[in-house]
Amino acid sequence: MSVSAITVMERLRGFALRLERAASGERASLALTRQAYIDTHAEAWPVDAVVAAAAAQLSVLLPHPPSPPNRAHRIVESRQERLVRWRCDIMIAATALVAGMPLVHHNPRVFETIRMAIATSPERFPTLGPLNLVSVLRLTGA
Repeated sequence: MSVSAITVMERLRGFALRLERAASGERASLALTRQAYIDTHAEAWPVDAVVAAAAAQLSVLLPHPPSPPNRAHRIVESRQERLVRWRCDIMIAATALVAGMPLVHHNPRVFETIRMAIATSPERFPTLGPLNLVSVLRLTGA
């Protein structure tokens, strides 16, 4: 399955954060998991000018993240980290929109907000169709 280069970057950012905070005994296992992820996703959809243009339109429509800060490992996400995550989510959605691929997600609040912005402002995305969202939970039958 192809994924957005931004999805790969966002996941690798998560690995980097975990590696930075991990105990020395946990680092080797995390590094192996990170490498396996890289090997699995060597092919990723690029972020080109068309994707960047769609993401720019989404950034104008949705300048503020719709979800609250994440809590991971007892650390609350800073405002800057939240904005970085939001911009990555916008780039992921823009990549799926331009590629005409469904966006498989585990974060309905964020991606439904983006889907609705696209649906209510079709004039901003004249050559692109609607954003097709597919929940991971729906795929797994959970």
